[in-house]
Amino acid sequence: MSCLRNPASRALTRAALLVAFLFGFLLATPACDRASTPSAAPAPTTPVASTAAAPAELVAVFTQKSGVIRVRLAAAEAPRLCMGFILLAERGYFTNRRWHDFSPVVRQLGESPPVFSVPREFSPKLLFDKGGLLCASNTSDDAKARAKPNRIFLTVKEQDRWNLQYVVFGTIQAGLDVAQSLNDGEAVEKVAIEGDASGLRARYAKEIPEWNKAIDAAMQPSSR
Repeated sequence: MSCLRNPASRALTRAALLVAFLFGFLLATPACDRASTPSAAPAPTTPVASTAAAPAELVAVFTQKSGVIRVRLAAAEAPRLCMGFILLAERGYFTNRRWHDFSPVVRQLGESPPVFSVPREFSPKLLFDKGGLLCASNTSDDAKARAKPNRIFLTVKEQDRWNLQYVVFGTIQAGLDVAQSLNDGEAVEKVAIEGDASGLRARYAKEIPEWNKAIDAAMQPSSR
């Protein structure tokens, strides 16, 4: 079956996924929170500014012989996965590794055994309804699967059947043509991170030392 669908089908798919996300949220909300409560006091007439700062824009820049691919990371939608990926990139995990396991849809990068894993972070804003997505592979094929920041792939075509299966954590800003024309086995020269990731570092300060320890082990000469 072709992975391409007509616009009406894509609209129905997106609507169904939005309903599924909303239904899951309602199920996860404690019953006491949904019960009737006394009327709240009138809202103040002066708007109160939110104290939550929007995540800084972060861009991953993949450089290889055939060109550069710039990917905007979805730090708001998949923050834990983005932080894990950023650590790996900064530590040089992807340097000199090769794009491989090509298909008409994806180009993959990184080794299959997980260096470490994180919970999957799905968002209705990031669906496989187009190409040009940065995604993470899973630790298994079952419902308890987690995402592997070290085993990633770029999509070059739509693949709706992967919605709620693989996590999308970035969108190609520039270089989709480079991704489409990559050579199987082509090496990555480097992956650079642009932007301020201090907010993510503070958020996952407890996890980062453990992730770094796992990266240390994975980058031993015998493991490469």
